[in-house]
Amino acid sequence: MHKTIGLKVDVDTFEGMKHGVPRLLALFEKYHVRASFFVPMGKDHTGWTIKRVFTRPGFVSKAQRVGVLETYGVKTLMRGLLLPGPEIARGHRKLLHEIRARGHELGIHGLDHVYWHDHIKHMDREKTEKTLRKAVDVYQEIVGEKPRSFAAPGWMINSHALAFFEEQGFIHSSDTRGETPFFPRMGGRTFNVIQLPSTLPTLDEMVGLEGNDQKSLASYFARCLKDGINVISVHTELEGNRWTAFLASFIEQSLDRTYRFERLADIASGLKPEADIPVCDCIYGQVRGRAGEVTLQGPPVRG
Repeated sequence: MHKTIGLKVDVDTFEGMKHGVPRLLALFEKYHVRASFFVPMGKDHTGWTIKRVFTRPGFVSKAQRVGVLETYGVKTLMRGLLLPGPEIARGHRKLLHEIRARGHELGIHGLDHVYWHDHIKHMDREKTEKTLRKAVDVYQEIVGEKPRSFAAPGWMINSHALAFFEEQGFIHSSDTRGETPFFPRMGGRTFNVIQLPSTLPTLDEMVGLEGNDQKSLASYFARCLKDGINVISVHTELEGNRWTAFLASFIEQSLDRTYRFERLADIASGLKPEADIPVCDCIYGQVRGRAGEVTLQGPPVRG
């Protein structure tokens, strides 16, 4: 695939679902592009992230660069602390159907976004499967079909989850940061559900490091594009909120350079068996501008 961009939209919060998704749907309709939306199937406990102040070096500085209060709002930051956590997917059934009705892909972004992000690395098989089955059940309850794709919260994954995706017959998953599509190997096992890693940085990682002006940042992201398959992850709380002009400018610049936007499901189904897709280890590491670990695409496995 030449000059392709997979547009991956991560919903992290109740407010991001309620307000950010409609804004992005309108933006994508304006430019006639299709995207892949990934939604948590459980409750919004964003307030639990407060402990990262003490456990993740760099978390505070990143929050200051992004403007966490302006981005998320007091109500969201209190969910799970002083306020109960509302159901993200069940609270927006109509909106989930609208995503699909407009031609976009709908996949799962975990059950509880914060809990997954903070605990999945060390979660055992039983708890991993139990968590994922709950998410699948909610998706089926709302949509009436089995899910076919997943995007890990915070790009954190384990081998038990990869095995679950294989057993469920998922067509792709986007749980890693990397360069090219690959088959993941983790825990000594290779899995046949293709990984479509995020190849570009995210906006919150680059704000304050590559500038603060929305159009200038969009130009920086456009310069990061390569021939072949690119995947950009955007967030309803950022690009669907105060940073919509950034995404609009990025889309315009990309289209001007003859890139086409596709759903991740279409990218995965369009990969040919003869494309020599590598098997790569999934390893934990860090990326510029982000506090804490993510799962990275390692070098191709030889032999």
